Amino acid sequence: MNEDTELEGRLRRAAELFDPVPESLLRVARGAYAFRTADAELADLTFDSLAGPAPVRGGAQPRLLTFDGPGVSIDLEITPSGAGGRVVGQVMPAQQATVEVRGAAPRTVTTDGLGRFLIGDVPSGPFSVRCRAGDTAFTTEWVTV
Repeated sequence: MNEDTELEGRLRRAAELFDPVPESLLRVARGAYAFRTADAELADLTFDSLAGPAPVRGGAQPRLLTFDGPGVSIDLEITPSGAGGRVVGQVMPAQQATVEVRGAAPRTVTTDGLGRFLIGDVPSGPFSVRCRAGDTAFTTEWVTV
Protein backbone atom coordinates (compact mmCIF):
# COMPACT_ATOMS: atom_id res chain seq x y z
CA MET A 1 0.00 0.00 0.00
CA ASN A 2 1.42 3.40 -0.95
CA GLU A 3 0.96 6.73 0.84
CA ASP A 4 -1.82 7.89 -1.52
CA THR A 5 -3.90 4.77 -0.94
CA GLU A 6 -3.41 5.05 2.82
CA LEU A 7 -4.43 8.72 2.79
CA GLU A 8 -7.48 7.93 0.66
CA GLY A 9 -8.54 5.26 3.17
CA ARG A 10 -8.15 7.65 6.10
CA LEU A 11 -10.18 10.34 4.34
CA ARG A 12 -12.91 7.83 3.46
CA ARG A 13 -13.17 6.67 7.09
CA ALA A 14 -13.28 10.28 8.33
CA ALA A 15 -16.05 11.13 5.87
CA GLU A 16 -18.04 8.05 6.93
CA LEU A 17 -17.68 9.05 10.57
CA PHE A 18 -18.27 12.82 10.39
CA ASP A 19 -20.41 13.20 7.24
CA PRO A 20 -22.17 9.91 6.47
CA VAL A 21 -24.28 9.53 3.34
CA PRO A 22 -27.99 9.75 4.29
CA GLU A 23 -29.83 6.44 4.05
CA SER A 24 -32.48 8.01 1.79
CA LEU A 25 -29.78 8.98 -0.72
CA LEU A 26 -28.32 5.47 -0.62
CA ARG A 27 -31.79 4.03 -1.39
CA VAL A 28 -32.20 6.39 -4.36
CA ALA A 29 -28.72 5.54 -5.65
CA ARG A 30 -29.37 1.80 -5.34
CA GLY A 31 -32.69 2.21 -7.15
CA ALA A 32 -31.11 4.19 -9.97
CA TYR A 33 -28.38 1.59 -10.35
CA ALA A 34 -30.91 -1.25 -10.36
CA PHE A 35 -32.88 0.39 -13.16
CA ARG A 36 -29.94 0.90 -15.51
CA THR A 37 -30.59 -0.43 -19.01
CA ALA A 38 -27.98 -1.13 -21.61
CA ASP A 39 -30.55 -1.57 -24.38
CA ALA A 40 -32.05 1.93 -24.18
CA GLU A 41 -30.42 5.17 -25.27
CA LEU A 42 -30.45 8.19 -22.98
CA ALA A 43 -32.81 10.80 -24.42
CA ASP A 44 -31.67 14.41 -24.63
CA LEU A 45 -33.50 16.95 -22.47
CA THR A 46 -34.40 19.70 -24.95
CA PHE A 47 -36.88 21.72 -22.86
CA ASP A 48 -37.44 22.21 -19.14
CA SER A 49 -39.91 24.83 -17.92
CA LEU A 50 -37.86 25.22 -14.72
CA ALA A 51 -34.92 26.49 -16.79
CA GLY A 52 -36.78 29.69 -17.68
CA PRO A 53 -37.89 32.60 -15.50
CA ALA A 54 -40.20 31.84 -12.58
CA PRO A 55 -43.92 32.20 -13.37
CA VAL A 56 -45.62 35.42 -12.30
CA ARG A 57 -48.53 33.70 -10.58
CA GLY A 58 -47.99 31.88 -7.31
CA GLY A 59 -48.83 28.32 -6.52
CA ALA A 60 -47.54 25.02 -7.76
CA GLN A 61 -47.13 25.08 -11.52
CA PRO A 62 -46.79 21.92 -13.62
CA ARG A 63 -43.27 21.20 -14.82
CA LEU A 64 -43.03 20.72 -18.57
CA LEU A 65 -40.22 18.64 -20.07
CA THR A 66 -39.35 17.49 -23.58
CA PHE A 67 -36.90 14.67 -24.25
CA ASP A 68 -35.67 13.71 -27.72
CA GLY A 69 -34.77 10.10 -28.37
CA PRO A 70 -33.72 8.38 -31.61
CA GLY A 71 -36.50 9.39 -34.03
CA VAL A 72 -39.00 9.85 -31.19
CA SER A 73 -39.66 12.55 -28.61
CA ILE A 74 -41.68 12.55 -25.43
CA ASP A 75 -43.38 15.52 -23.77
CA LEU A 76 -44.05 15.28 -20.03
CA GLU A 77 -46.18 17.42 -17.72
CA ILE A 78 -45.47 16.73 -14.05
CA THR A 79 -48.11 18.09 -11.68
CA PRO A 80 -47.45 17.86 -7.92
CA SER A 81 -50.38 16.74 -5.78
CA GLY A 82 -50.47 15.45 -2.23
CA ALA A 83 -47.54 13.17 -1.47
CA GLY A 84 -46.52 12.85 -5.10
CA GLY A 85 -47.91 13.87 -8.42
CA ARG A 86 -49.14 12.80 -11.79
CA VAL A 87 -47.37 12.53 -15.11
CA VAL A 88 -49.22 13.29 -18.34
CA GLY A 89 -47.32 12.79 -21.57
CA GLN A 90 -47.30 12.27 -25.29
CA VAL A 91 -44.96 10.33 -27.55
CA MET A 92 -44.27 12.04 -30.89
CA PRO A 93 -44.70 11.19 -33.67
CA ALA A 94 -48.04 9.88 -32.43
CA GLN A 95 -47.88 6.12 -32.07
CA GLN A 96 -48.61 3.34 -29.67
CA ALA A 97 -45.75 2.85 -27.22
CA THR A 98 -45.01 1.34 -23.83
CA VAL A 99 -44.09 3.92 -21.20
CA GLU A 100 -42.64 2.96 -17.83
CA VAL A 101 -42.20 5.38 -14.93
CA ARG A 102 -39.28 3.99 -12.93
CA GLY A 103 -38.77 5.04 -9.35
CA ALA A 104 -40.13 4.19 -5.91
CA ALA A 105 -43.31 2.65 -7.38
CA PRO A 106 -42.68 1.60 -11.01
CA ARG A 107 -45.71 1.74 -13.30
CA THR A 108 -46.11 0.79 -16.95
CA VAL A 109 -48.81 2.01 -19.35
CA THR A 110 -49.51 1.82 -23.07
CA THR A 111 -50.20 5.02 -24.97
CA ASP A 112 -53.39 5.56 -26.91
CA GLY A 113 -53.43 5.90 -30.71
CA LEU A 114 -52.32 9.53 -30.44
CA GLY A 115 -49.33 8.66 -28.25
CA ARG A 116 -50.89 10.07 -25.07
CA PHE A 117 -50.69 8.60 -21.58
CA LEU A 118 -51.45 9.41 -17.93
CA ILE A 119 -49.82 7.99 -14.82
CA GLY A 120 -51.36 9.17 -11.56
CA ASP A 121 -50.15 8.75 -8.00
CA VAL A 122 -46.43 8.91 -8.78
CA PRO A 123 -44.72 9.06 -5.35
CA SER A 124 -42.59 12.07 -4.45
CA GLY A 125 -38.94 11.64 -5.28
CA PRO A 126 -36.83 10.88 -8.31
CA PHE A 127 -38.07 8.93 -11.31
CA SER A 128 -37.14 8.37 -14.92
CA VAL A 129 -39.24 7.37 -17.91
CA ARG A 130 -38.43 4.50 -20.24
CA CYS A 131 -40.21 4.46 -23.58
CA ARG A 132 -40.35 1.66 -26.13
CA ALA A 133 -41.93 2.55 -29.48
CA GLY A 134 -41.50 -0.12 -32.15
CA ASP A 135 -37.82 -1.04 -32.33
CA THR A 136 -36.78 2.16 -30.53
CA ALA A 137 -36.13 2.30 -26.79
CA PHE A 138 -34.90 5.26 -24.79
CA THR A 139 -34.84 6.43 -21.22
CA THR A 140 -34.92 9.91 -19.73
CA GLU A 141 -32.63 11.31 -17.09
CA TRP A 142 -33.94 11.25 -13.54
CA VAL A 143 -36.29 14.07 -12.55
CA THR A 144 -38.21 14.73 -9.34
CA VAL A 145 -41.91 14.95 -8.53
